[in-house]
Amino acid sequence: MASISPYKNKSGEILSYKVTICLGRDDQYKQIRKSIRIPRPEGLTPTKERKEIQRLADAWEQEQRILFENTNDTSLIDKEKRKKTITLYEFIDEHWFADHVLDGSHSPSTVSFYEQMIEGIKRYFNPKIKLSQIDLEEVRRFIRYLHTDKASKQNKPYSPSSIQHYYKALSSILDYARRLHYIDFSPIQELKQSEKPHNPNKQIEFLESSEAKEFLLALEDEPLYWRCFMNVLITTGLRRGEAVGLQWSDISTDKLILTVSRNVTLDKNSENKIHIGETKGKAIRIVPLSSRVYSMLMQLKAEQCEKYGTIMLPRAYIFCRDNDPYLPCYPTEPTRWQSKFVKRHGLKNVSPHDLRHTAATLALESGADLKQIQQLLGHKDASTTMNFYTGVSEETQRKTVEGIESLII
Repeated sequence: MASISPYKNKSGEILSYKVTICLGRDDQYKQIRKSIRIPRPEGLTPTKERKEIQRLADAWEQEQRILFENTNDTSLIDKEKRKKTITLYEFIDEHWFADHVLDGSHSPSTVSFYEQMIEGIKRYFNPKIKLSQIDLEEVRRFIRYLHTDKASKQNKPYSPSSIQHYYKALSSILDYARRLHYIDFSPIQELKQSEKPHNPNKQIEFLESSEAKEFLLALEDEPLYWRCFMNVLITTGLRRGEAVGLQWSDISTDKLILTVSRNVTLDKNSENKIHIGETKGKAIRIVPLSSRVYSMLMQLKAEQCEKYGTIMLPRAYIFCRDNDPYLPCYPTEPTRWQSKFVKRHGLKNVSPHDLRHTAATLALESGADLKQIQQLLGHKDASTTMNFYTGVSEETQRKTVEGIESLII
């Protein structure tokens, strides 16, 4: 299947799409790849644009495969023979990472994360171990190894979440090998549920209504830029990167709504050290703005127009860099600023993501149902909303108990 990746200009606007396919392997078992750049269609909605690009990519891939089969005489290595000789390292590098991770659907930060996982996996397994030699016993040993102080570079045990990350990466590798028929089944499937690493549910941090009021009150003496940013997080439940990716064109002045369509992450390899991509769920969502926050944002817009000596164009970022309104701030900036802010005012130590939890919790307390909160936060699965993003305050628990009692007393 073709991998499709957008080609963007410095302001994050998509100019074209790069389509890459693998036609097979040569006698040295190197991938035979071809790519083409397709100009971005004009006048289409994002959904129709993705469908059209996929249609063009599929048509081109089919054409190239027919051409390759009719004109290429390169003999490919017998796959059955290769199944017996390929090492784990070779499969990771030549197949899983090259075709599964670098398929154009993962952000640079996700790719970097998988590179880290590969490094940890390779620290344990012998470079010469065959993919077919990894059985249930090897998987169990790997999991036990992750719990030792030898697993990490710091010579101390991994956290439960890190252990689970490495386990899931190995699971993904073996499952991909099974799907490509390099192994008949994944030994992961033979693990008992009790043998699989589990990450204990962390206590969700959020601000109760009284703490949220104290937080907002302390913001009154802070720069308008950060007042706006923190108010957007605590009232809309946006992720940090989604707030960073907001442009002035995303605000509808007549309906008081935000269109959330971008997510900004760090990318050390890019020119501007950031990656502007789709939201986590890859879906555009509409989020309402309160009149108070909208008014605050309009003050910020006026302040920026005066600062930069121009009217803010639609593509300018709301939370832009200090020297360029057409570049978003680094996504780590809000975290650093908020950390200093809560310490300076003696507030509860919460992060930007904790303000997302806060928005969900306050919405629950205000009477919103699970479906409404799910739509606000942009979760595909309602269970995610229920399990991770809606803490319950003591006051809410008390009202629940009193409600039960009122029905029986």
